Amino acid sequence: MIFQCNCTRCRRMSGTASVGAMYGISEVETTGTPKKYTCNGGSGMLVHNHFCPECGTRLYAMPEAMEGFMGIALGAFDDSLQFEPRAEIFTNYKMKWLRDSGCIKESFEEGAVAERIQLLMENLDQRG
Repeated sequence: MIFQCNCTRCRRMSGTASVGAMYGISEVETTGTPKKYTCNGGSGMLVHNHFCPECGTRLYAMPEAMEGFMGIALGAFDDSLQFEPRAEIFTNYKMKWLRDSGCIKESFEEGAVAERIQLLMENLDQRG
């Protein structure tokens, strides 16, 4: 599932909302050794962010609130223009000028971890 995170931490790391594709950890194969930055996410739980050690590109995040899943930054895909977010989280922190083009089907304010996991499980086949 493609999602847009509007939490304060993601906004600080990306400049605005962060958009990623959620995958089960077992579905993804990585190579190399990324740099890791761990911080408290919007949920209050730790998020392990992984970056390219050469250029600093954000590659993926592993939020403890969604154990077993990783959010791959859309910028890490060569063909990222094909993706559109289907859900957005932490909408209470969303930038006022950020508009939805009609692709967002589900929105959650702060928290709602259980609801996000359920939505994720229902939409795993819609990642593109």
